[in-house]
Amino acid sequence: MFGLPVSTEIRKPVPKTVIYEKFAAELSGNRKKNFENDVSRILVVNEISSVSVNICEGEEVKSIFAVLVELKNRDYDERNITLIAKLFGQKLLLILHYGEEYQLGIYQTKILHSEWLAEQDKVLRLEGLDLDGVWKSLVSQVSGIIPKGEHTLDEQIAIEAEKEKLNKEILRLEAQTRREPQSKKKYELHERVLAYKKKLEEM
Repeated sequence: MFGLPVSTEIRKPVPKTVIYEKFAAELSGNRKKNFENDVSRILVVNEISSVSVNICEGEEVKSIFAVLVELKNRDYDERNITLIAKLFGQKLLLILHYGEEYQLGIYQTKILHSEWLAEQDKVLRLEGLDLDGVWKSLVSQVSGIIPKGEHTLDEQIAIEAEKEKLNKEILRLEAQTRREPQSKKKYELHERVLAYKKKLEEM
């Protein structure tokens, strides 16, 4: 799938009962029903390792698994996908499938994901001198986040998350400014918007 080498293909079902047992506390009460309503089945479909591809192990990454998650809902609860990512304790590429569409997800400090797409619209490339490099490349290919300057990948992810928060706050304040009848308050809100936009430009 998505251009991953045939040599990496495997097919190993993961029973949902494994998740229910490991995350019994997190999936108590309605949370288990919520998970059941979102996830149909889970399959490990690829293992990228020094055995399956001609790329040596990295200092941190020894193998990368691709896991296909068949969804019952397109608007899934992201907490459920995070639990699947944490289940394996490995570097994980998530292939979320609903109907005719796919969404790629990857866990690096948090869940990052692509837009919904058709399988033929995306080809993943295994780029890097070792599996550490391959993993960082996959994170960038899935999320669109590329480290800038001297920032590490994790630092850039944090920066992009902060940018997203700032953009949402700017939109909220702009809407509030338009509704504000008092000129003084409107001016203060406008100044806050300008300050946030300047901060964005400096990031």
